[in-house]
Amino acid sequence: MLKRYEIAGSVMGFFDSFKGSRPAIDNDKILIVRSRTRKAIPVDELESKVLEIGEELGGVEIPATSTKIEEIMKLGDKHIKESELTTVTVDGKGFSRVKEELESMGLVVVYKVFELPSFDVIIAVWEDKNGIPPLYVEVTVSERVE
Repeated sequence: MLKRYEIAGSVMGFFDSFKGSRPAIDNDKILIVRSRTRKAIPVDELESKVLEIGEELGGVEIPATSTKIEEIMKLGDKHIKESELTTVTVDGKGFSRVKEELESMGLVVVYKVFELPSFDVIIAVWEDKNGIPPLYVEVTVSERVE
């Protein structure tokens, strides 16, 4: 079974963004790592690349319209709050709003949610709509409660 750091490291390595990656949140239930890379990926390949690394991890994609997304977001929010960070309550539509805001600034955003045997993994990437570096990468690995 993959561990949180191995999962995050695999995603960062896949996008060649391991160097300079930093955990934004790291406790025993959730790990959020953010990074950027000078590697440019053609905009029309972003989605397939996110799907590719999700499959390499052994994940099963959860459709963006699934009600499971909101459950995963709420559990992740609970894990974040356990690290004593102040956050607003998650409503499950946060990804859509952030995506819209980034797109309004001329960025292309792709995010996918995957279920792994013990974790939920959210992978988000975004870059300039013209494919100009940098490519930003964020991975969230949250322990799943069965």
